[in-house]
Amino acid sequence: MIRPIFHVAAMVALAWPLGVQAQAVDVIEQASRYTVKIITAVDYPFGSDKKGTGIGSGFLIDKERGWLLTNAHVVKKSPSTIRVSFKDQPFSAAEKVHVDNHLDLAIIRIDPKRIPERALEAKLKCDGESQAGAPVIAFGHPWRLDFTATRGIVSGTKSLDGEEKLQTDAALNPGNSGGPLIDVESGRIVGVNSSTLSKNVSEGLNFAVPAPLVCRIVDLLKAGRDPAPPRLPVIFATSGRERELIIAEAKDGWADKLKSGDRILAVNGDENARFASRVISHARGEQKLVVAIMRNGKKENVELPVPAELDSIRRKGIHVSGMVVSRSTNADYDPSVMWVHFVDDASIAEQSLIGEGDQLVAVDGQKVKNQEEVLAAFSKADGKEVELIIRRPKFSMISGRFDYLVRKLDVTDVREVGEQTRVR
Repeated sequence: MIRPIFHVAAMVALAWPLGVQAQAVDVIEQASRYTVKIITAVDYPFGSDKKGTGIGSGFLIDKERGWLLTNAHVVKKSPSTIRVSFKDQPFSAAEKVHVDNHLDLAIIRIDPKRIPERALEAKLKCDGESQAGAPVIAFGHPWRLDFTATRGIVSGTKSLDGEEKLQTDAALNPGNSGGPLIDVESGRIVGVNSSTLSKNVSEGLNFAVPAPLVCRIVDLLKAGRDPAPPRLPVIFATSGRERELIIAEAKDGWADKLKSGDRILAVNGDENARFASRVISHARGEQKLVVAIMRNGKKENVELPVPAELDSIRRKGIHVSGMVVSRSTNADYDPSVMWVHFVDDASIAEQSLIGEGDQLVAVDGQKVKNQEEVLAAFSKADGKEVELIIRRPKFSMISGRFDYLVRKLDVTDVREVGEQTRVR
């Protein structure tokens, strides 16, 4: 069994020319100077986050501002404590600058004074698309093997659930998330490593956030503009063909401009914008879009207003009796529905048979439709027993069917929880 393994390794080594292998050595040395290790701790989880501590990767993009890039799932959508370490350096506190759950991307900041002199700024490849077959290196901390590299090629650009992803066969494992995917020949970052398909059903199917989408967010932030992804009033359909984006349904201000069956040809002149994430990328920070479409065999241009979007960074919730109540972290969900995001083990809330995913309808007969009302109702009842009406989804959260339940709760430890700034 050993001989075939070494034989395959030798074949892989020969796959890259000697010149490229020499370049790879330089790329790895540079990556060790801009890549960081990130440790994130969550006490009060929101949405799909879990309580506990996780490890990921990130990399420096602006020494003067102290900005680093990583994944949203590394630093979490929940309030979290973040610490960052350069190679052979102590950990420093970090704070969130921008969290983008659409792209699974985050920009965090550390005090620039805590950045070592030898640290380098990573260079992003903002122009054009990476070509299939280009040699790349993924750098990070797989399975806590700190500051190590894996290599492969760019497999192509694909769409996963409407999100444009750069596919690579460079091995990614837990701890690689948020690290750089580096073009060996130019030394520039072509993507932010983000995910992999289950090793039980696939091999070499790994994905990164493409650099051009990242650059759009970074440029807007540097210009002092909000890069939050707008919630577009449209549902896209795909035909199964590469780079074909079709309008399934348009709503609100777009309903009179777009029709079912319209095919997207370009957005703001970009003919590569045939992914939902590219449409959203062009809409970031803008008030309108000019979209070229094909309708009934004819090309047309339509001008569309861009809707406003709420800040997705500073999440807040109400902690009471060991549970956290807040609006949904999903922008498509009704903001007036108050969800139970987290129930701590052995807490009063758990003993009252309240579960994660329950929806809080009323407290002692008073309906609650926002966090302020939840906080006021529980603060008034602190130290007392209240009667809650909760709504529990049947089968799944999207089934549209519910059970309504009555629960008694001893109210204690009422407080607002949220993101804190910890950089000093």
